[in-house]
Amino acid sequence: MSSGQTPGSAATRARAGRVPGFDPAVHGFAFANRFVDVIVSVGTFEIATAGRCGGMAYLALDHWNAGRPVPRWPGTLWAPGHVPPDGHWLADDIRGRLFDSFRTGTAAKFVMWTQSSDNATWISKGVSRWTHEDELPKVVAAVDAGRPMPLGLVVARSLGDIGKNHQVLAYGYEKEASGRVSVLVYDSNSPGREVRLTSDPGQLGWTASNGPTWRGFFVQAYSPKRPRTLGSVAVDATRRITVGTTLKLSHVWTGRTLHSHPAVYTHPGTSGQQQVTTFGASDDNDLWRLAGRHGTAPDDDGSAALTDGGVVRLRHVRTGRNLHSHAGVPSPLTGQQEVTAFGTDGVGDTNDDWRVEVDGGGPWLAGSRVRLVHGATGAALHSHHRSDPVLTSGQEEVTGFEGRDHNDWWTVLEVR
Repeated sequence: MSSGQTPGSAATRARAGRVPGFDPAVHGFAFANRFVDVIVSVGTFEIATAGRCGGMAYLALDHWNAGRPVPRWPGTLWAPGHVPPDGHWLADDIRGRLFDSFRTGTAAKFVMWTQSSDNATWISKGVSRWTHEDELPKVVAAVDAGRPMPLGLVVARSLGDIGKNHQVLAYGYEKEASGRVSVLVYDSNSPGREVRLTSDPGQLGWTASNGPTWRGFFVQAYSPKRPRTLGSVAVDATRRITVGTTLKLSHVWTGRTLHSHPAVYTHPGTSGQQQVTTFGASDDNDLWRLAGRHGTAPDDDGSAALTDGGVVRLRHVRTGRNLHSHAGVPSPLTGQQEVTAFGTDGVGDTNDDWRVEVDGGGPWLAGSRVRLVHGATGAALHSHHRSDPVLTSGQEEVTGFEGRDHNDWWTVLEVR
């Protein structure tokens, strides 16, 4: 809890509070809310949400309550859309929490307030008084108790515009002696920024520091849900990746983690070597240690920073085998080039070498989007939404792909 009161006569009305430690640049998502969801479609009539703002607010709060880091992937990973695509676990989890936010009893206020006047009428207080008299005290009480609170923001005046309403996460407030009131929010439309909703005496609405003016807001009911978190600590996106780094790699387009396990391929034409897949949960079978090219010591001293064009091996920590591929051997599901784990205690052959291609060039940073291109064949390390309960142990296929597409991109999920 954090609240204070300024002593003095007129100033005794001044008061401020903030949830200790909450920072939208750390506890909010690093990408902006550019999702589009049509929730009602009848003929030519559609109601679309303003992205997935409620899902982003609820999921950020889930991570806060669980003490788990929010995935801090930047929108540039998914250019040109700049948000994780449907089918990526994060996009799907955000969408799920969006619909959870609409299943609460308080969500009915979006409809009721949209159709209500700003001013008091003979049948209601109106949106302005509802906000100041009923909802603002709830925000103050929650913040003083150390709890961020989801808010529903209302701007629409007709049901046809209801999708223009919005959802944010409140974590602070300020009440000035002049009567001005500000509420501090994480707004998914403005990632990394503190956004203020401010109302002056006599003002009906609330002016946001990032541009819009809202008619009012209400506290939304929220039930926590344990978030799916594939990494245990937030990754510093500026960290340089070096030989000797132990890490987990995330497939950019699906969000699944590069994985191996002591099971072998059994499909027709296979080498029978150890399976490599992507995994939708997280365990130590996702850990890989970077080493120099074939012929250097498996446990290099880790002093060499990697850049675009650098060549590495990736040794699977649990089994000691290297990420490997070879020409002329089909993958189990699509018939692309098979990718395996091969060798003993980090010692294999030249088919263990992979060239790093950093999107945009330069050093390999933890926040970079990279391709890993097989040195001997030129095939890119690749994954997609294809799985089989036996041939890939129910996980998604990893292949070497001779073409180039968005399914070739990887990024660092965790560094150990």
